[in-house]
Amino acid sequence: MPSVVNQVRSNVQRVLSEDLLTLNEARDELSVILRKRPDKSTLVRWITIGVGPGQGKVRLEAARIGCQWMTSRQAITRFIEARTAQ
Repeated sequence: MPSVVNQVRSNVQRVLSEDLLTLNEARDELSVILRKRPDKSTLVRWITIGVGPGQGKVRLEAARIGCQWMTSRQAITRFIEARTAQ
């Protein structure tokens, strides 16, 4: 279990050191790529549950600050790259 905790800490530290975005800002960034604005619940699902089959799920890296999720431009890029590779 400690390795999972360390992985989460590492992801949080990485996201916080990058170009931070609120989920609404992330939705705006994704609307340029997707040509439609994903719902906030979609991003929360990508963060908490992930996307993909079984153990190969890919999650959008994010940090929860208070009651607000934050992600980064770089995390969105990594998420898209990982999904493309599947």
